Amino acid sequence: MPNQAAIEDEQGALTAFAALMEAAVDAIVVIELGGNIVAFSRSAEEMFGYSADEIIGQPVGVLMPEPYRSDHPRYVERYRSSGEPHIIGSGREAQATRKDGSVFPVWLSVGEAKSDSGHRFVGTVRDLTEYHAAEIERRGLESRLAHVARLSLLGEMAAGIAHEINQPLTAVANYSQAMRNILDRGEGSPETLRTVCEGIAQQTQRAGDVIKNLRNFVRKRKVEKERLNLKRLIDDAMVLVDADAAHEGVAIETHFADALPDVSGNAVQLQQVLLNLTRNAVDAMRYSMGRRKEMRIETQESEQGTVEIRVSDRGPGISSSLEEAVFHPFFTTKREGLGVGLAISRSIVEAHEGTLRYEKREGGGSVFIVSLPIIER
Repeated sequence: MPNQAAIEDEQGALTAFAALMEAAVDAIVVIELGGNIVAFSRSAEEMFGYSADEIIGQPVGVLMPEPYRSDHPRYVERYRSSGEPHIIGSGREAQATRKDGSVFPVWLSVGEAKSDSGHRFVGTVRDLTEYHAAEIERRGLESRLAHVARLSLLGEMAAGIAHEINQPLTAVANYSQAMRNILDRGEGSPETLRTVCEGIAQQTQRAGDVIKNLRNFVRKRKVEKERLNLKRLIDDAMVLVDADAAHEGVAIETHFADALPDVSGNAVQLQQVLLNLTRNAVDAMRYSMGRRKEMRIETQESEQGTVEIRVSDRGPGISSSLEEAVFHPFFTTKREGLGVGLAISRSIVEAHEGTLRYEKREGGGSVFIVSLPIIER
């Protein structure tokens, strides 16, 4: 026989538990060892649609969909014979059934309570319906945003490709016009005509390489690299750089460091970066008034074991508040800018294990610095 103190303690515990059952936000369902419901909280009534009077005494399986409903007596018997808990003391996501037969997701936690009055299990049930609906909506929104972003990127890339191949195609047109003029005058020697044809072939190849490398960039293929001399690389690109600058009245000043070590890279991709940076420099000075339009291209070896290509201009520069955003896709300060050139350029440089950064130019303007790892001498 339990003593009076023990009885009073148990009664106090039952009173406290009854108060908890009334106040709990989550549903609380108590079952006895045989699997029948012995207590059903107010929140459980609201969640499942049963009143406590009609559910107490029924097997807890009525709150479960098939096949869990039919399997539950076997789970109870297994516990009674082996004493091995499977979900007791831990939580998991499960399925529950309301009185109207609708199935909904829940988070189920089960605890065990032993006392002189019996052996019981306390289940705490949280309805996950709204959580799942919100998660589905979130995923749907992410999917829609990703789709819009892909369409936007496709449009930007298409416009970007057209912009990038415009210069070599313009050069092809100029070479063709020059050949026509030579033929019309009847003054062209075979060597002159051969030189013009070679120029057309080179610029046609350049246009094709731009498309190929942009396609490889989108697919994130491994960069095909070779040993490169930076001065030769820049000299090869200067035909287009000079044409850009001359058209806008921008003077170009170059300074190449002596005995600069070679780098490993893809010539067309790195020239594409150089063309993007020089084009930006020209654009930055297009509306400059009262100051000399000058772009400087220089190379140097750094103390960090890299070589640098520095492209500077005398334009208005970039405000401090925008410096972090300048390499973000679709960011632009141009009147008709696409906002993908610098983002693509940084991705290309990073694929070469290098960096592309921005600095303010002393006296006003911008400096973009490409740093590339050197090949050991």
